[in-house]
Amino acid sequence: MITIETDIGETIPERDVLIDADCVAYYGAYTCDDLPLRSATRRVDYRMKQIIEETRAETYQGFLTGKYNFRDDIATLRRYKGNRYDKDGNRITNQPKWLPECREYLQKQWKCKLVHGEEADDALGIAQTKNHKKCIDSVISSIDKDLWIIEGWHHNMNSGLLEYSDYLGFINNYKSKLLGTGKKFFYAQLLMGDTADWIPGLPKVTEGMVENYGVRRGGCGAVAAFKTLNDAYTEEECLDRVWKCYKEYWCNNEYNHWRTGELYKAGEKTALKQLTEQGRLLWMRTKEGEMWQPKLETLK
Repeated sequence: MITIETDIGETIPERDVLIDADCVAYYGAYTCDDLPLRSATRRVDYRMKQIIEETRAETYQGFLTGKYNFRDDIATLRRYKGNRYDKDGNRITNQPKWLPECREYLQKQWKCKLVHGEEADDALGIAQTKNHKKCIDSVISSIDKDLWIIEGWHHNMNSGLLEYSDYLGFINNYKSKLLGTGKKFFYAQLLMGDTADWIPGLPKVTEGMVENYGVRRGGCGAVAAFKTLNDAYTEEECLDRVWKCYKEYWCNNEYNHWRTGELYKAGEKTALKQLTEQGRLLWMRTKEGEMWQPKLETLK
């Protein structure tokens, strides 16, 4: 992975920075509850200008998450982002006072696009992929680790660092926290899930993981994912290992739909359903309407 410390310099012709405006809106509103709205919108202006200057972009596109998310209908094992809402759909924790106004300001003042049916992250992945196909110099600016599965340049709007993620990427276990990029990080997430979004991944370590990779029994976390995939050198090898883990677990376990109570019996059919479900919850789209599908036919 290539890492560059950004310097404020001349604009790079035709470079397009793709901005996670959800993060910008929150940055603007955070800690401003007791201040006037103008204090929050000034923070928004500061952040947007900072991103454009640090990436030295000639053009920019900003995206905000709108209404409805297709992932809400996909999740059966556990409610998607269920840790953020109560049973009636009301948000558990309060958000910054001026957050709605900052989002509106980003749309009006900075022409950020409100996307419905998916998340801003998906729109960023789609835009980055479109830019690459047109050979346009493109940079994603966010603080969301999930976007690191998208190939190309990434700008951290907090640290200012520019880093490049190639297709396969890498994973690294740092103090029991998994860091990574590319498809390798995606497959690691399929094992360990994503606690921030309440995506469970693989519920528990299997005996095969214990025997083949020296993983400890218990929950399937960052260390287990790292040990299982660290020495996998192709996407097909990553998928093969993850699929075997899912198949072993779900051929010996069953579950009920978190909302309807529908029973999913133990077996390979449920294993494939869960692999596909978890993948679709974790995958960042690279084209409109994309739904991740495991290519098991490519495995030996």
